[in-house]
Amino acid sequence: MKTLIQKRTKKLLEKAENPKEFTKGLQELLESYVDGDATKNYQRIIPGTGRFFGVPIPILRVIAAEIGEFIQKESTEAKLLLETIWGEASFEARQIAGKCLEKFGPRNPEICLDFISSVLPDLDNWSVCDNLAMFGVEPIVYSNPELVLPLSEKWSKSENKWIRRFGVVSLRGYKRIQTTDTVFEILDSVMGDNEPDVKKAVSWILREITKKNPDEVAKHLMKWAKANPGKDARWIIKDGMKKLSNDEQKKIRGLLD
Repeated sequence: MKTLIQKRTKKLLEKAENPKEFTKGLQELLESYVDGDATKNYQRIIPGTGRFFGVPIPILRVIAAEIGEFIQKESTEAKLLLETIWGEASFEARQIAGKCLEKFGPRNPEICLDFISSVLPDLDNWSVCDNLAMFGVEPIVYSNPELVLPLSEKWSKSENKWIRRFGVVSLRGYKRIQTTDTVFEILDSVMGDNEPDVKKAVSWILREITKKNPDEVAKHLMKWAKANPGKDARWIIKDGMKKLSNDEQKKIRGLLD
């Protein structure tokens, strides 16, 4: 099946310069791989999914990989193609748009980040949000973190909860590299957030970056635990400290009890 999907995607990319024809072809491609189980899963675990076909994620990965290779070779066509895919507006199309940036972004960070910034107001569920951050921004963080940090700071202060969540998840790359004071300044701005979708992202990212930065995360959470935190910050602290050593968790828990 993989070979057939690759072949059909390559054929579809022949229409890349014609948004209307490409969109029609993409819809036909997605419709041919609709799966009942995938449909039920999306409805169950992704509230607010919006319009979707019901195509399994593994199939979307194959399509995205082919498109990713194409935009790497044809970077001048990337912006129009990415806008066309995102503009189709289904859950699957937006998953594809995010996943195909994984290798393109580090080589073309300005194009990638400009595209991402332009589509953030369209975010309406955690899955598309996190997918776009993990594949579109995280690889750039590894190679050029200083380019991303000012954007993460801006995003995390948005009035839109999904953009705030995106700003938080854009820090996930620090699971492999050393954090800076700015990373924790950004996290400070959302430690008391009362939106469940943002709170969950903050605690998740704290656990993720603990892998590379345990001492820094412990210091951050200790500071917040000492500051008589409100209920939302307390929840984030307790959930976010789970990857720290048992001794560190005991110290932080003692400050909260």
